[in-house]
Amino acid sequence: MRNKNYLYADQPAKCWQEGFPLGNGFMGVMLYGGYELDLLDLSEATFWSGAKSEANNQPSAASAWREMRRLVECEDYETASQVAEQFIGRRHNYGSNLPVGQLRIGYNYSNKKIESYKRSLDLNTALAVSEYSVEGKAIKTEAFLSYPKQCFCMRIFNPDKEKMAITLEFRADNKPFQVNAYNNTLYFDVQAREKIHSDGKSGTTLQGYCKVILEEGTCREEAGQLIIDTHSDLILCVAMCTDFNGRDPKEALGVCKLNTFSEYEAIKQEHIKDFSKYMDRVELTLDTEGDMNDKTLSEYLHYLEKTGKNNKLTELLFQYGRYLLLSSSREQSILPTHLQGIWNDSVACQIEWTCDMHLDINTQMNYWLSEPGNLAECHHPLFRWMEQCVIPSGRESAQKSYGLSGWSADLVSNAWGFTAPYWSNTISPCPTSGIWMASDYMEHYRYTQDYTFLKEHAYPVISEAIDFFEEYVFYNKEGKLSCGPSISPENSFMKGDKEFFFSNGCTYELVMIRELFRQYEEIVNILEAHDDLNRLDQQRRDRIKQLEKELLPYRILEDGTLAEWNHNYTSRDKQHRHTSHLLGVFPYSQITPKRNPDLAKAVEYSLEKRLEPSDNWEDTGWARALVLLYYCRLHQPEKAYRHLYSLQSKLLNPNLMVMHPPTRGAGSFAPVYELDGNTGCSMAIIEMLMQSHNGQIHLLPCLPKEWKRGHIKGIKARGNIEVAMKWDKGELISADFIGESKKNISIVYKGIEIQLNLEAGRMKTVKASDFLVLPIH
Repeated sequence: MRNKNYLYADQPAKCWQEGFPLGNGFMGVMLYGGYELDLLDLSEATFWSGAKSEANNQPSAASAWREMRRLVECEDYETASQVAEQFIGRRHNYGSNLPVGQLRIGYNYSNKKIESYKRSLDLNTALAVSEYSVEGKAIKTEAFLSYPKQCFCMRIFNPDKEKMAITLEFRADNKPFQVNAYNNTLYFDVQAREKIHSDGKSGTTLQGYCKVILEEGTCREEAGQLIIDTHSDLILCVAMCTDFNGRDPKEALGVCKLNTFSEYEAIKQEHIKDFSKYMDRVELTLDTEGDMNDKTLSEYLHYLEKTGKNNKLTELLFQYGRYLLLSSSREQSILPTHLQGIWNDSVACQIEWTCDMHLDINTQMNYWLSEPGNLAECHHPLFRWMEQCVIPSGRESAQKSYGLSGWSADLVSNAWGFTAPYWSNTISPCPTSGIWMASDYMEHYRYTQDYTFLKEHAYPVISEAIDFFEEYVFYNKEGKLSCGPSISPENSFMKGDKEFFFSNGCTYELVMIRELFRQYEEIVNILEAHDDLNRLDQQRRDRIKQLEKELLPYRILEDGTLAEWNHNYTSRDKQHRHTSHLLGVFPYSQITPKRNPDLAKAVEYSLEKRLEPSDNWEDTGWARALVLLYYCRLHQPEKAYRHLYSLQSKLLNPNLMVMHPPTRGAGSFAPVYELDGNTGCSMAIIEMLMQSHNGQIHLLPCLPKEWKRGHIKGIKARGNIEVAMKWDKGELISADFIGESKKNISIVYKGIEIQLNLEAGRMKTVKASDFLVLPIH
């Protein structure tokens, strides 16, 4: 039996959404696997239009913001909206990540018969293979994108010495580019230019090459193309580099010294070792029906449609989310993942919302999986970007747009760390987006227990965010500690017959500020335990703790739902895709069924109202994944499974990349791929099987009846604890725990809590019988 983590197809991709993605955190390639014309769509993380601007915050913004707050307190939303024109940010040359271009490999088989076609992508090794026969003679290609060598490699095997006449060319439609061909190599220069998100004159410049290595045969240059004639194998090697932040794009020319077939094999083995060491950390097996291995993606989707379940598809989707994150964000990646990870479907960059770093859920959801999915290294590019780009820019935005200390970041950001308010008063202000991202610092510490990271990175970032939000909160006219004005991303409300967007005391913003205050308290307590606390920190902690207690509480409305705003005006779109007021359930644990049953029930009612009627719900990949995550935390397994099924049956592209279809609130000329749909789905699968928050590890907290038997291995719980589990007939058999240090942990199964003492590096096992409650006689 083959490796179970394979994607299979029995025909070449006809479009981007059918291709197989490869990535190394710097470059992305979408492989079509064609046998007449093979296409390689190229992308690069720093290939951005636009430029850094020092004038994104208006000079009048801070005074306008203070006036907006005063007017909103008086419920004069109309005048406040007018004043907001002096507050909103200026986009200037904000830019977008763009596709680099396309390598086109043309095969001339002179109308020969092509048979036995198949292609595959091994998720554990990131090796893509296509195979077919030409008049009975075998042809095979294999491709990978090396992180250690920073290059894409493809080998075309021709064991039966079939004559191949291959044409190799590069195209970059709608962008300025030049191609030269000499010394068996295509050299291409491309400029990231577009006029939707920038002035059409600014952006990075990329240089790249595609080198051809032959065993035998000829390679000649003709009109900017390479014409290859051979009866043997050949290798293609691609490398790219931009001038982003002062880099020399000519670095691409020296990236990989691949000149021989033996060097290719060495690079391939190095790549497989590098990639698989991360993917092999985690295993998931679910009870499957019949022989579901070695099936094509279309067969998996057909089986799902026919039966209403496909556990094999769930296994693949789980590992696929890990694969896509690892391919998009490596330890030394220059930038974190954008909306589409490391790839570019040429849709997001052509519509209003931009292929960028959205900070009102998308970038966050991209990275939720990194820690429990045992890919903590993938988090590092996010932290570097925050500290090198976002926070320095955020200091300027805090001072100029809000007149406050510390740092802030609003709704969206780009390669240069844009932090100013969004350039429309419909989704601005929103200064809590930055501290939502800063939550990742605490999550990284909670999972890794890296005290040096906490002290040198998490503490300064969160402490400086406290500088802003300690000044930002205010006592409203009722004497309650409130905040704002701000939006509830990206919803609006009706006052009479008029639509408004921002108000004071939005539930979303209160969730974020409450979480920030708690994170600061947690950090200071840890520093104190290590004798690293000064008197000012201690006094500030006590002050922040008191402010947290005084924050406006959650409210339950008369209809039983959780209030989205600190007023009772109705939502303009009652089935909006964003549900930011529910984030206290997930990713945070401010609301749990056990601790806050009334609030948890209000969240359930809110979800029911949002989702019904189902045909009016703004159904997108990330939004569906978030609803699934809410139900996981609410311990509603069958509802969670229903939403997993809906995502699988309605929102998967043919290559299993999750889509964001056009909706009434987020229009587009075509469905858009978004990484967060895949990573959010994988995160939800972990949460169905294991949760770790509020000092407890919950085993099988949301196990649906469809997953009767299975095992998972290698996932991480907070506290730097590796977890493995087996279950059968819907019941736990055993669970294994390995911690990096000696500690006592609390484990919960079916509502029963037990304590377990861990020794550093030693596995401890619990069984279902350990959770039995003996009757009292």
